[in-house]
Amino acid sequence: MHQCHAGVGEGDAHGQSNAMLFPAVTAFSVPAAESRYADCARALGAATDGDSLATDRLVEALRALCKDLEVPTPQAHGIDEDEWFVLLPLMAEQALASGSPANNPVVPTMNEIQDLYAQIYA
Repeated sequence: MHQCHAGVGEGDAHGQSNAMLFPAVTAFSVPAAESRYADCARALGAATDGDSLATDRLVEALRALCKDLEVPTPQAHGIDEDEWFVLLPLMAEQALASGSPANNPVVPTMNEIQDLYAQIYA
């Protein structure tokens, strides 16, 4: 689901788009691999053993990391809102064609991918 390169610009568009999506995709994926994501939260130091909110803490930590690293939202990157939302179907189609979503613990539908892209705009 890393194909939101439309309008991201020069440089490492692939890496930047992945960073933009990382917290949202993680939150989306938690239900299918909760113990694995809880392990990630503990490894990151965002949760302790037995923390019943470990996966929530992981998503919060990823959001904080993106903020600390100044990962822009598509809006903050200067991408026009109308253009972004018009391109959602194309971006979702490209993501599915890349095969990357099949590697996710929850394989998203085209509509779910569009929803994830919509979530990260602002």
